[in-house]
Amino acid sequence: MPLAITAWIVLIALLLVRSFFGWPSRFWLLEHQRGILFRRGVPMREVGAGRHTVWIGAERILFVDTRPISVSFENRAVTLTDSLTAVYGFSGSAEICDVTKALYSAANYPEMPAFVLLCCARLVLNRHDSVGLVARQAAITDEVVDLANPRLAAAGFRLLTFRMTQLSVVGPASPSKAN
Repeated sequence: MPLAITAWIVLIALLLVRSFFGWPSRFWLLEHQRGILFRRGVPMREVGAGRHTVWIGAERILFVDTRPISVSFENRAVTLTDSLTAVYGFSGSAEICDVTKALYSAANYPEMPAFVLLCCARLVLNRHDSVGLVARQAAITDEVVDLANPRLAAAGFRLLTFRMTQLSVVGPASPSKAN
């Protein structure tokens, strides 16, 4: 009789431990991956490359790819202060410098650099007029970089490169003649 009671106690104890901790599982993060260990929904610590053991059911690792994210856009249009249209394009790259901020910055963190660079380029170009816009391309590039750097840093990214690949002003459309 005591053996049966002991077996039941061990079985109940195993079920309680499993429901509280789960089963152990191993994860390998590659050299270009970083992650955050969550325990019961609370972020505990950052984890780097290597083997990590987590208790399935109680812990979870959300990982990010820290390789540089390349961004390239062409043939975008923006209205200038003198109501003309500028067509622009740019390319750039950014990398993650803070895993926690990057994970919390957006639902899809690899899209954050593209979003920030598009917004900053549009904002800077929208402030200028068409006179000498192409001649001031280097200054405009510097303005975009200066505006994008703190926004990307707040989201956990670092801007590596940014280059305007296209910048031209499109004149007003000529009125068509009716026959």
